[in-house]
Amino acid sequence: MAKRKKKNRQNNRLRFIFLAIAISLVSIFVYEHFRSPILHAANNVKYETEEIMLPEKEETFGDLEIPESTTKRPEQIITHAGYTVSYNPEWRIPNWVSYELTRDETEGKLDRSDKFVIDPKVKGVCPSNEDYKRSGYDRGHMAPAADMKWNSTAMKECFYYSNMCPQKHSLNAGRWKTLEEKVRDWAQQDSAIVIVCGPIVDKGYNTIGNARVAVPQRFFKVILAPFLKKPRAIGFIMKNEKEELPLSSYAVSVDRVEKITGLDFFSALPDDVENSIESSNSTYGWNL
Repeated sequence: MAKRKKKNRQNNRLRFIFLAIAISLVSIFVYEHFRSPILHAANNVKYETEEIMLPEKEETFGDLEIPESTTKRPEQIITHAGYTVSYNPEWRIPNWVSYELTRDETEGKLDRSDKFVIDPKVKGVCPSNEDYKRSGYDRGHMAPAADMKWNSTAMKECFYYSNMCPQKHSLNAGRWKTLEEKVRDWAQQDSAIVIVCGPIVDKGYNTIGNARVAVPQRFFKVILAPFLKKPRAIGFIMKNEKEELPLSSYAVSVDRVEKITGLDFFSALPDDVENSIESSNSTYGWNL
């Protein structure tokens, strides 16, 4: 009788051990089964948050919009709501215009102003309607109105003559407009981009109007996507005439634009990043 009780106790002990092992295995299975989806979801939330949260560019890199001039040229720096302009009082057109364009700003709903006026901040002579009238040239925006639909003041100020250059209509309404539309696509795609654009005025340039407004022979535009995991930049140069080739045909490195214009773009970037992205003329990632 004592032996049977002892055997029963041993059997109970074994059953308890087997039950404990079974419970442990089930617990491990349940934990591992639900752990991966939970972690995956958490990682997705983190990834999406990092994609849409834009740091202040000044805190990250410094001021990326303002290029440094490597050659002496007359200029008056004027800051408006939607853009900054380096106005050249001799040419009566900008040396350059710069601005940041965000995804939210591309979704603005304001109507185009179409009221071209003298920039009240310009010191000295600023062109007017009379200078462009019957000149054969459009009043070509450097910071386009379609990029300023997010704010009424920005829309009004982008029609200041300090933001205009004499531009052939075939370019203004052609490939230059196509490039402007692409810029908005890139702002949508990359959350925010920095644009610097302006005229290229060579020796022997022509002028229009009583104000003797310089007529550029070419135009440049450089674009930086600074908040991507791997920042990228690209440049474009177009003649002030009808251009019909694909946009990729006008793509050049930022270094190339710097050499032609005497401007140093995006110098607030770390040197290794700046050197890498500005030396490339690759159109990869730009969907050209």
